[in-house]
Amino acid sequence: MSRTQDATLVRMVNQIAANLGGGRDETQAVAGICRHLETFWARPMKQRLIACLEREDAELAPLARRAVRQLADRLDARGTATRR
Repeated sequence: MSRTQDATLVRMVNQIAANLGGGRDETQAVAGICRHLETFWARPMKQRLIACLEREDAELAPLARRAVRQLADRLDARGTATRR
C-alpha cells in the first residue's frame, strides 16, 4: 500500500474515533474503537494501520492511536499481527 492509502486508513480511524469517542469515558471509547476495527476491518487494513504506529507523520488522533495500539496488542496476543 502507498502512503496515500495509509493516509486514507488513518483518516478513517480518526473519523471513527471522533464518532465513537464523543461523550464517552476515554477507556470505553478506546475499547469501542478497537472493537469496531476488530469487527469490521479486513486483516490487511488492520496490519497497515498498525504499521502506521511506527511512523511519526501518521497523524493518528490520540484516541485512535490508543485504539490501534490496543488492537496491535490483541492481535499480537493471538499471533495474527506483525510485530511493532
